[in-house]
Amino acid sequence: MYKIIKVVKFLKLSWTFFLFVSSVVLLCTGCKLDYKDADLAEEMNEQVPNSVLDDFSQVVVREGKVSYVFSADHAKLFDSTKLTYFDNIGFTEYKADGSTGTEGAAEKAIHDSKTDNIIFDGKIILNATAQDFVVKSDYLEWNNDAKILKSMDDTEVSIEQGDGSMVKGRGFVADAQGKSFTFLEEASGRYFEDEETE
Repeated sequence: MYKIIKVVKFLKLSWTFFLFVSSVVLLCTGCKLDYKDADLAEEMNEQVPNSVLDDFSQVVVREGKVSYVFSADHAKLFDSTKLTYFDNIGFTEYKADGSTGTEGAAEKAIHDSKTDNIIFDGKIILNATAQDFVVKSDYLEWNNDAKILKSMDDTEVSIEQGDGSMVKGRGFVADAQGKSFTFLEEASGRYFEDEETE
């Protein structure tokens, strides 16, 4: 009789174990881990802006003084990438003494708030009032760390001075720290020297 009870308990345990394993197998085959929704949410986070602003304007103050003033018809801010996309942007940069350093406008711009790098696209005009020259192009990139303004190799850039001097070419690179610029591709123009008076 002891053997029969042991066999019955074993069969009950075996049957319970079988039901448990069968349930787990059914759950696992009927339920799969699907990360597509998480991927979609992350992808949408990069495609859907956190803020959309019309008639946008911003004043950047550093050390108690106005440093920049931005305005745009339209701005889209993305927190996940720290990028802001502007349509019809205008800006003014002020020097430490409060005078205007550079004024500019572009059809489109992308500002990276992590690096302060900016890509300008479309019709671009940058007026360096302190240096008395105007830069015109359809594409320019500003690298804030290196203080370099450059175009793509095939983009034409023109520089005009108040005295009528003008140069244009492709592959423009300007070094703001070294106060110099070069064209890596073809360049042409005219230059007027100041006449010395005696």
